[in-house]
Amino acid sequence: MLRKGTKARGRGDDGTAASTFAVEADGAALLPSLESAASPWEPLPFQHDEPPPASETAEVSPAPARSHGKVTKRRVALVALTCLVLFMGAVYSQKDKISPKVADTSRSLIGDERTARVESWFFALQDRVDRVKYRILGGETNPFAAQVHVELLPIPKSRTVVYYLGDGTRRPESQLIADTLGPVPMQLPKTVALRDTLEPGEGVWTTAGLPRSTPDDMLMAKTFIRPDRSRPYAMVGVLLMDARRVRLHMTAGVADPGGFRGVKGPGVMPQDRIPNLLAAWNGGFKGAHGNYGMYADGTEYVPLRNGLATLCVMKDGALKMGEWGADIAWDASISACRQNAVLLVQNGEVSKRTAEGNDTWGYVQVNSSEFITWRSAVGLTKDGNLLYAAGNSLSAETLAKALWAAGAYTAMQLDINSPYVLLGTFFPQADGSVRGERFMDNMPDSPTRFLRSQDRDFMYVTLDESRYR
Repeated sequence: MLRKGTKARGRGDDGTAASTFAVEADGAALLPSLESAASPWEPLPFQHDEPPPASETAEVSPAPARSHGKVTKRRVALVALTCLVLFMGAVYSQKDKISPKVADTSRSLIGDERTARVESWFFALQDRVDRVKYRILGGETNPFAAQVHVELLPIPKSRTVVYYLGDGTRRPESQLIADTLGPVPMQLPKTVALRDTLEPGEGVWTTAGLPRSTPDDMLMAKTFIRPDRSRPYAMVGVLLMDARRVRLHMTAGVADPGGFRGVKGPGVMPQDRIPNLLAAWNGGFKGAHGNYGMYADGTEYVPLRNGLATLCVMKDGALKMGEWGADIAWDASISACRQNAVLLVQNGEVSKRTAEGNDTWGYVQVNSSEFITWRSAVGLTKDGNLLYAAGNSLSAETLAKALWAAGAYTAMQLDINSPYVLLGTFFPQADGSVRGERFMDNMPDSPTRFLRSQDRDFMYVTLDESRYR
């Protein structure tokens, strides 16, 4: 036992000096001295009526402050985890831009089949994330909801109808109507509801936000279809174009589809066509990914093969679509053709081959028809008018259902996956240029890419009423 008046110096766990205490004879510790209480790590001294005698206290150096910058494994791990999360977030936000390079690099390192399998895992994971996100947060169910368009349309010139008196023979009534009123307006296909409850505007054709189109002068119209009951957020935007008033063009890219055969395309549209440009969209698969044929501008980039879905443009601007070798065959009046897989819609019915596995819908043995991803397609109505369709979270089957519901009589798939799928609409400006806009709010990339050189093939339509008037 310590005697009254003796002093005890404690030591910390690390061996450093601690505060000095005055100890009573019975062992009870007194409060720390004023000097020792000055340390930021010790409590402030209590106020006493009388300070303790100087002889009963001793002055010691205060304990050093703990270092806040001390590096520990826990801090290192926390910083590393934070950096990883930020990096993954940055990568995810730019996935549309970097995914093509990542995919091409993967194919060169581990091969096409393994890359396709990795893609299937990624699409399955993304699909689960989208389902959970929609269930918790909800989401848009109209791809055109955020679009606001203002366009100044020139007043059309008045038409003068001149009649010549002949031998008095009565002209057919239909010809008199055509001469008096002009051509019959484009007939809108009747859409089919694929859901019990439809969103506002779903399955309804409109000209809103489309270039050179009004309800009274319907050059183009659009609608959207939701073809998957289990994915309410899967939306297919459909653009309908009056085939009598537009001309479809096909342009091979610098690298695809013929680059793997050493046959490169121009990759750009001629400058003199840009003032009349209405819309442009992606082409089909890369040349080596299926060897689907393409012929354009007098050049065979990939040979056309029997049994494949094919869209052809004739020299007079007419369009033909069907199975090559059965519905369409080569003749001298063909200007351009593009093939891609098999038909989605055939003779007004969804093809039974939409759920077919192996390499029907791609060049690999992995069943890519089941990939839930962005997909695009072109089609023709029974009247022969042109359709383009694209949407997110689709399989080959749901894309086919959407096209059928929008009035497609025949249809074929084009490219898939973001950011390849893109439709741009183009609005004429006063200076002769055009302003491009994305057809759907959630489409990646910018339509202006079609005004630059492209590695991959694409299609575009220009205003051409030579077969209409």
